[in-house]
Amino acid sequence: MILAEMTSPEVDALPRDIVVLMPVASCEQHSLHLPVFTDSLIGQEVARRVHERCPNDVLVLPMQWLGYSQHHIRYPGTISAISETHLQLMMDIVASMVGHGFKKILIQNSHGGNGANISVLLQRLMERYGDSGAEFYSRWAWASGGALDEIRELGGGGSGHAGETETCMIMAINPSLVRTDRLDPDGEHEGMRVEGMSSYYRLDQRTRHGGVGDPRPATAEKGERMLHASADEIAGQIKQIRALRPFG
Repeated sequence: MILAEMTSPEVDALPRDIVVLMPVASCEQHSLHLPVFTDSLIGQEVARRVHERCPNDVLVLPMQWLGYSQHHIRYPGTISAISETHLQLMMDIVASMVGHGFKKILIQNSHGGNGANISVLLQRLMERYGDSGAEFYSRWAWASGGALDEIRELGGGGSGHAGETETCMIMAINPSLVRTDRLDPDGEHEGMRVEGMSSYYRLDQRTRHGGVGDPRPATAEKGERMLHASADEIAGQIKQIRALRPFG
């Protein structure tokens, strides 16, 4: 089921154990060759394909494109929430669906910068709804690394941001959006990391032009296989989630 295409009475008639799929992403720079809506385009396409595979088990919400992208904010075209706003926005979306009685929520994330807030969100949802019988899950919008590595030429190392994986997927979704004359590898400057330590940098401090990875091996054929594998994996998990009967 696609929420945006339904009437309110049609939504009300749905079984409350249907899995609510909440796609979250971003609007941010993707190097020299990909559009700023890359993460959202990929997330929307994966969610659409998931729906095709299990339409009676899933209720797909509209794409939440405003993400946490402060590390990209120096690049024009990036639109970002601050952390507090982003966290509260996701909380309000989930609260709306739980308020309507839906019990199983899966957050499908296609932007790495959202990860920290999603972890906090899951904690706060447990605190707020721990006695309600509601269940909350999150996962990456792409298939697992092993499944993608069977498709990728460069493995995970070529795919950090606007690299092989994302470029392949956008080529499959809409090849006219990929500036193929501007494909150029990029990555973190030497000396930006200390082993065993965590830090947080803006992309303009870490890279030459905002990418991490190598987009040059990308093809639409590989992108189609990646999208197919991603939708298959998530659809299978949605069926598992719906079948779960947790304690309490």
